[in-house]
Amino acid sequence: MPRTKGVNKAQAVRDYLRDHPRAKTAAIAEALAKEGISITAAYASKIKSTGRKRGRPPGSVTAVSSVGIPEVKAALALIKACGSPRAAKKALVAAVQIKALV
Repeated sequence: MPRTKGVNKAQAVRDYLRDHPRAKTAAIAEALAKEGISITAAYASKIKSTGRKRGRPPGSVTAVSSVGIPEVKAALALIKACGSPRAAKKALVAAVQIKALV
């Protein structure tokens, strides 16, 4: 038997939170009850906390950094030899230009 078209309760909670971002879960449940949508404060809390989750989705691949400790030590040695990070950057730009010519 197909489901009847009704109100999406989770979307109603998200819409209410968009308009009232600091609303408490009990207040959300009461306000939606006045609109004829019956939910519990616990359900509103679950939807509210799910909306706050950030970060990368599970299973997504992150970039692997190819900079290790030896590279960092070499960079620090370059900065020390050049006298400042700005001078080291100028030296690297010059090195890239020379490499392009060769």
